[in-house]
Amino acid sequence: MPNPQDTLRSATIIFSLRRTPVFAGLSDGDLRMIGDLCILKAFGKGEYVFRQREPAYGFFIVRRGIINVHRVGVDGREQVIHLFRPDESFAENSLVNEGGFLTDARSVNESEVILVPKAEFLQILRQRADIALRIMASLSVHMRGLISSLESVTLKDSETRLMNWILRRCPRPITHRPVEVAIGMTKTMLSSELGTRQETLSRSLAKLRESGLLSVRGRTLKIPDPLKLKAAFVAHLDGAGPLAARKF
Repeated sequence: MPNPQDTLRSATIIFSLRRTPVFAGLSDGDLRMIGDLCILKAFGKGEYVFRQREPAYGFFIVRRGIINVHRVGVDGREQVIHLFRPDESFAENSLVNEGGFLTDARSVNESEVILVPKAEFLQILRQRADIALRIMASLSVHMRGLISSLESVTLKDSETRLMNWILRRCPRPITHRPVEVAIGMTKTMLSSELGTRQETLSRSLAKLRESGLLSVRGRTLKIPDPLKLKAAFVAHLDGAGPLAARKF
């Protein structure tokens, strides 16, 4: 007779796999096959999922909580690469990397992740070319999204990075219609993701608010005219000057 806890664990993992873009389009049978390999792991606030240069033994899917993937520079400062949230996967490069993990990964709060073991998963890919092709296509889309996130951190100033962060979360196509964007994290976490200080983020939000480009209510940003915000973003990219000196 099946153990109820094992049945619940299996259902939990398969539910998360189905919602993860990397596994988009896989059948229920294929998801169950992959789910049987997976391991559910819980982490407390501040616990490390893995450290840079540790042997890369698989990749991960966030089931709940937030995982901060970052690198520490030679000056000791932490550079956030991305904050991964539920249904997002990370460390997929471990599948082709013979060395160790390339980054650190730390739990921001009480979190739970699903480990997809490297050796067992690669064995499935060797036997099932159709799954391998689907995974490769999904990973390509996933990596383009991460590259976009990394590019945003290289933008010239915090206001430009913040506008880019907001615009990427606005419904497509961007129109004049008002939208709301959930921040979904504390200002401290958002400032880390944007590669800036919390005080600088607060000043950037204030400038955008004074310019009429957004309003803030709790952890929700209200954008009255997304196209107007996009125009301001483009103007910043073109070096048109700080928001405080412009009328939009």
